[in-house]
Amino acid sequence: MVGRTLLFAIATACGLFFISPLAAQESAGQADLDQAVDLKFDAEGQDDLAKVADLCESALDKGLSEEDQRFAKRLLTSVRFQRAETMTKGIMQEAQQRKDWQKLREEAIAELDQGLKYDDTVGMLHFLKAQLLMLPQGDKDQAKKSLDQAIKYLEGAGEQHSKALIASLAFTKEPAEQVEILTEAIKADPNNADAYRLRGILYLQQDDIEASLADLKMVTEQLAPGDMTSWQAYAEAFAKAGKFDEALEAVNKIVEANPKVPIGYLLRARMKVMSGNVNSAIDDLDEVLVLQPKSVAALMMRASLYVELEDLKEALDDIERILMIDTSNGQALLMRASINAQAGKFPEAIRDLEALMIRDSSNVGVRLQLGMLYQMEKRPRKAVELFEGVLKDEPDNVSALHGKGDAMLSYGKHAEAVAAYEHALEIQDDETGGILNNLAWVLASSPKDDVRNGDKALEYAIKACEATDYSEAHILSTLAAAHAEKGDFEAAKKWSEKAVELAGDDEDAAEIRDHLKSELAAYEKGEPWREIQSTKEGGPTESVAGPASEVQEKLKASEKSDDEEKSTEPKMMDPVPEMDPVS
Repeated sequence: MVGRTLLFAIATACGLFFISPLAAQESAGQADLDQAVDLKFDAEGQDDLAKVADLCESALDKGLSEEDQRFAKRLLTSVRFQRAETMTKGIMQEAQQRKDWQKLREEAIAELDQGLKYDDTVGMLHFLKAQLLMLPQGDKDQAKKSLDQAIKYLEGAGEQHSKALIASLAFTKEPAEQVEILTEAIKADPNNADAYRLRGILYLQQDDIEASLADLKMVTEQLAPGDMTSWQAYAEAFAKAGKFDEALEAVNKIVEANPKVPIGYLLRARMKVMSGNVNSAIDDLDEVLVLQPKSVAALMMRASLYVELEDLKEALDDIERILMIDTSNGQALLMRASINAQAGKFPEAIRDLEALMIRDSSNVGVRLQLGMLYQMEKRPRKAVELFEGVLKDEPDNVSALHGKGDAMLSYGKHAEAVAAYEHALEIQDDETGGILNNLAWVLASSPKDDVRNGDKALEYAIKACEATDYSEAHILSTLAAAHAEKGDFEAAKKWSEKAVELAGDDEDAAEIRDHLKSELAAYEKGEPWREIQSTKEGGPTESVAGPASEVQEKLKASEKSDDEEKSTEPKMMDPVPEMDPVS
């Protein structure tokens, strides 16, 4: 009996037993129970524990006093829990190596069920069962039921109750509910660093910065000073609050504690970028790449910073390094396309985007960028094909409508361009003035009588000027063209002169300035401006532009020339009649 009492005391200290057995009354199962107690002290493995459990069950089946029944049940549940816990450790630690881990899980759950059969109020049995069922391919519904029971029966058990509450986060997606659960977990165990950390991160995601900082401070300064995840979140909370000095101080703690670990330098680089210290951020990224030469994250960030510094060569070098590590890295291909486009290397940029299109033809962003590059590469019909494909999937995509309108303009499809621009404006206001300006221009300057509309042109041109504070020369040029189309040449000259003035005297702007002066000369003669473009696919863009009378004559001459070419084309001969083959 001394051994049984000591065992009970140990079990009670472990939180599994709560009631000391009274002096046992002699009964049929007493011998089995005594043997179980003795064997428990000498148990060396799972087999011995299984024998203890079998003896307890045998004792209960044969009959015990009420107090000994309670003791036997608690000993039984304790042993079942111990066996299941050992199996669980094997699953958690060796799941990658063991092909039979699911079978082992079934055996562990069977052990727990055997324990619950005799006492279903032991919260730890429910909790361990829930943890096993929450593993891949487990019964999630049953896991939730077990976890609810665990939370119920572990109430008042402090640390274990707190852990069970945290586990229940898996079954709720609402941030507000998750915060409530974590608050309960902290009440159950005020020293639970996981609960504070998770709640701090949730507060951060909800932009409750002060609450986030308070929780993360508790973890980093008191509960778990070495917890790098909390330090990282702590730094991000400071950065989000605009407190970059404090953010860097927090990140420095990570770097100081782990000088050979790249993540600290990578995080500090991010903080420096947020504070505007780009060159110093690159220094940290250099350190990351010393420690981890194939860090794609560091190479990608450094490449983007080089782009920001307009050092496209260094940026491209980093992108090439990424693609040597991962030839199919979509983000790297996209950035390389962007860099090549900035450098005017449109064929190279197009090649990368076409590769991305092959991989995922549904990516709208890639399709739009590719369409714009086709337009820059003088392939407007190919661009229209892409934009129309996007519009088939997303009829109200403003970027696709804008791109389609611009491409249509470049090969003289004015009515279609107007329709695309007007559709875009029906969907969304144009805050930058780009669509408004292009629409106003074609309505004011198209040689096609059925397209021009002076009233609408003036309305859109004024809106475009307002959107840009009357500060863009080419948009003031559009306003002048709209006034000229309405016959108000004084207003046309006024705004055309301002456009020439805004173009400045720089040598780089000479071509634009000369064009604007040509427009002004037309208005001084009392003539509106006309313009139409014709782009051969993959070839040059020809533009017919000038005072209305001159453009009209040029277009007539062009039509006449086309008719003459057609009339001189050789006619096809009649087909040769079928003949028998020569023998």
